[in-house]
Amino acid sequence: MTYWPVNNQHDLEDLRAFLKESALPADDIQLEGNQFAIYRDSSGKILGTGGLEFYGDYCLLRSVAVAPDYRGSGLGKEIVTDLISRAKDKSVWSVSLLTETAQGFFEKIGFQNVARDKAPKEIQSSSEFSTVCPVSAVLMSCDLSGKSIL
Repeated sequence: MTYWPVNNQHDLEDLRAFLKESALPADDIQLEGNQFAIYRDSSGKILGTGGLEFYGDYCLLRSVAVAPDYRGSGLGKEIVTDLISRAKDKSVWSVSLLTETAQGFFEKIGFQNVARDKAPKEIQSSSEFSTVCPVSAVLMSCDLSGKSIL
């Protein structure tokens, strides 16, 4: 699996198409100041995606998706592990996410449920938090201030 940073319009279109096929929001993705990636096999086939949106000392994990043929293979955990490592490199305090379908997956790798009103104001200002995800989406967070989760 190869990390392929999304940094041009063509890659952004590939990312958005893959996310739409995975029934995840994609239209509001902004590349400036953020890190989104496509994970490809040696032939260039998209195996998965993921991204980090940075908000000061916090970041939002989003767009984590795995191709149907690779679900259950551990690839999702590899993608999240890679993205958490990249967030640590940016010295953020915590990584948050919103999910409607993958709460159990994220709990297994160390994320904890958080009341939406307890989210950092920076995260609450994100388009994902304020308009894209419904209020039924579960907010989860992972502390990066000192303890390893993965």
